[in-house]
Amino acid sequence: MSEAVPPSPRRRVLTWSASIVGGALLLWLASRRLRLWPDTLTLPEPALLWAALAVHVPYVYVRAMRLGWLLDPLVAAASEQPRRRFSRALVHGSGYVSFFVLLLLPLKLGELSRPLLLARGHEPGVGMPEALSAVATERVIDGLVICGMLFGGLSLATIAGSAEDVADVRRIGQAMTAVFAVGLVVLFVAGRDPQAAGRLAARAPGVLGRRGAPIVERVARAVAGLRDPGLALRLVGASLVYWAITTAQLWLVMAACGVDVSAGAAAATVAIVGLSIQLPGGPAQAGTFQVGAALALGLFLEPALVEGPGSTFTAVMYVLQLVAAGLAALPGLWLLRAAPGADPGADAGA
Repeated sequence: MSEAVPPSPRRRVLTWSASIVGGALLLWLASRRLRLWPDTLTLPEPALLWAALAVHVPYVYVRAMRLGWLLDPLVAAASEQPRRRFSRALVHGSGYVSFFVLLLLPLKLGELSRPLLLARGHEPGVGMPEALSAVATERVIDGLVICGMLFGGLSLATIAGSAEDVADVRRIGQAMTAVFAVGLVVLFVAGRDPQAAGRLAARAPGVLGRRGAPIVERVARAVAGLRDPGLALRLVGASLVYWAITTAQLWLVMAACGVDVSAGAAAATVAIVGLSIQLPGGPAQAGTFQVGAALALGLFLEPALVEGPGSTFTAVMYVLQLVAAGLAALPGLWLLRAAPGADPGADAGA
């Protein structure tokens, strides 16, 4: 695929303006339930906050490593070297940098950063279609896991909010589960016969079919490895570990801020915030994060606790994720430059 054309200044202004306006609206909605920044930050257990920051090391490592398993078969096939693997420096470097970019850019545009970095690594058999396919597969698996966490957490937690709010959250979870399940089925079907997927895409009218068919076939080939039970189990297992670490980190921050909830409530909170930030919102996830946190905390805490320790938790967790992602991006930049065959300007171009 050709290099992406940089957006025009007018389009860039419109994108950022829409993001800022949307983020401001979401922040206003969240402010109706909690304080966006508490008057006084009180941390009853500050040591737990340092523990949560330390947990970010395995968090970012496991989150980044999973994609390598999807890309390894493509590199081995293209290079005709059965034992060859996708560069682990590129896997981790692209992950650490893109996690930070994803947090910063508006309207979820950062989602493209990792596929771009992976494609610019010049690994055999992996271009932009394959990288996009691998990232999409990872997102679908994550989506199904957090939906499972949502329903499991709600069933185990003590509910303090209204039955109407719980019903609304369950309905949203059910809708998102259906979306992710359909996505997984489509990936499996396409991966079983990539050529058939390409022929189907070729039926689209005009230039869309001519140009889209080979891209769709490459995308489908990238997920063909999911037919391997061993690979599928490794991906699901690593995703479960990743989300367990995520829940543990959030639970530590909650405890540090004086929010006393069960593990089930912590898991459901991770799921609700995780689904909320899938919405296009403000830069640095401003608005989408706070709306998700306010909704989740309202289910498990009394209103006074939401405005007190709950507000402190929301502010601290929001800042913590930005700081931790920024710190992780530094070794990520070094890994990108150290990756064999990597484009020296890839990290800057993302």
